[in-house]
Amino acid sequence: MENKTVLERAEPLPAVCIEFVAKPEEVHRLRNAIPAAVRDGLGQVPGFVGCLVMISEREARLVSVITFWTEAERTTCSSRRARSVHRLLIPYVDHCLRVQTLEAYLNGLCPAWGGIVGRESVSQAKTCSEQEFPLCLA
Repeated sequence: MENKTVLERAEPLPAVCIEFVAKPEEVHRLRNAIPAAVRDGLGQVPGFVGCLVMISEREARLVSVITFWTEAERTTCSSRRARSVHRLLIPYVDHCLRVQTLEAYLNGLCPAWGGIVGRESVSQAKTCSEQEFPLCLA
């Protein structure tokens, strides 16, 4: 059997997505602070795989944070995971828009970046096929 990381498998990953409007005074810190807060707060939690932080280009206060969990964590109470993630984000949240649990399918990550893509220029991102798109995972 071929060894694959959890991000390379075709099975769904349980995910928690929190969408919010950030506090105006925190906007300048979001790109660095949120990934660090999630990594520090959940990095040692069993089943935590990583997170995706998305900040709107048009309105920097609109933020989505998606945390990914292993399939083994599916039996763990998803509302408990959502509360844990929400607690980590409270210092940055002005208004919470939505909290939801999802099944995530991550088989479209660019292999050129080893499955995890950092901040890249637009020309580098275009090296992915149309089915493969760059993501920034923390």
